[in-house]
Amino acid sequence: MTAIQPIPLPRFWPLFLVALGVRVAVVVLGILLALTPPHISPPDPAPIHFRDEILAGSAWAIEPWYRWDAVWYANVAENGYAKAADKGGRLGPAFLPAMPLCMALASTLGINPYWAGLLIANLAAAAGTAIFARVTVRLTSDRTTGLRAFVLLMAFPTSFFFSAPYNEAFGLLFTALALSAWFQLRPTRAGLFATLGSLARLTGVALGAAALGGWLCDDRTRTGFKRAAILAFGSFVGVLLFWAYLGWTVGDPFAGLKTHEVWGRKKLSLWNPWLSIQSIYDPQVPYWGEAFAAFGFTFLGIRAWIKRGAFWGILTLVPIGQMMMSGTFLSGHRIVLAALPGFIELADLLRNRLVFRMVVVGFAYIQFELLNRYVHWISAG
Repeated sequence: MTAIQPIPLPRFWPLFLVALGVRVAVVVLGILLALTPPHISPPDPAPIHFRDEILAGSAWAIEPWYRWDAVWYANVAENGYAKAADKGGRLGPAFLPAMPLCMALASTLGINPYWAGLLIANLAAAAGTAIFARVTVRLTSDRTTGLRAFVLLMAFPTSFFFSAPYNEAFGLLFTALALSAWFQLRPTRAGLFATLGSLARLTGVALGAAALGGWLCDDRTRTGFKRAAILAFGSFVGVLLFWAYLGWTVGDPFAGLKTHEVWGRKKLSLWNPWLSIQSIYDPQVPYWGEAFAAFGFTFLGIRAWIKRGAFWGILTLVPIGQMMMSGTFLSGHRIVLAALPGFIELADLLRNRLVFRMVVVGFAYIQFELLNRYVHWISAG
């Protein structure tokens, strides 16, 4: 691991409050955008059911945030993995349990699950962004780079998903917490957070791969292996627990992987990276933007490996590799949100103030356009 010079870290609470303010502003903007044309009906009876249920209750104002996967999380929370379905079938196992569990628990406690889903996601994302900024300062020994990474993560085109009742916010929070514990030489705590992260996103296993790869490439000591093994165990066990639960509830531990084929992802094959590249030119739904983001973060991941060590490079590249092995760039610009060290490298590159500001404005504009698509039931990632 790169030797780190101890320097004063930016305080958590000011960062958290700024990040929370941004998240709230994004939520309000999404609600306002939904009032503008076009007014598109949900594409399936299941989303219509949840739309009507939300509009009939106290969460009517935030109904525009329940689109696409957010409806599935609500569906799983209400009906469980065995019964959650839409016209495409019982596809609930495709969605990991962090957000559905929070919504179901809120409902059990008598709290509106739709409000709970949105509020928990925004609080988790704000905390995760603040912790990520502090991790960046620890890694780079540069407060300015940490603040640039903080801004870039919030401005990135698909970061509005951190405000949505998706699992992305949990992925950010638990990865940032795991990295913070890793820096503090607390592998057990890091492993626990890694477990929670892999119960939110399959990309959570990147922490385990990074720990083992970092040990193999940079630190072949017995103590280093012990630390890496603990983090890797925590990272992988979350996914294994979820698969075991699916085996118990739906009779197939790999039901989640199989249901992804409905959305165009392929069965595991060595040819899938080539199919992913071909999907860039798909005449029906080309994935130019997603591919640009994926290739950009591939470059940043390689830079992280060279400059920071194998741990940081692998942590960036594994989510990209997982996407490539799916046979499509579908949701590529959302998946790269899991490649957190890429934002550190980008912040390190954008030292020129004018260029940095231009990139932030460009990111924010694209985010505005994608958010407008999302709230209008148009695919945005």
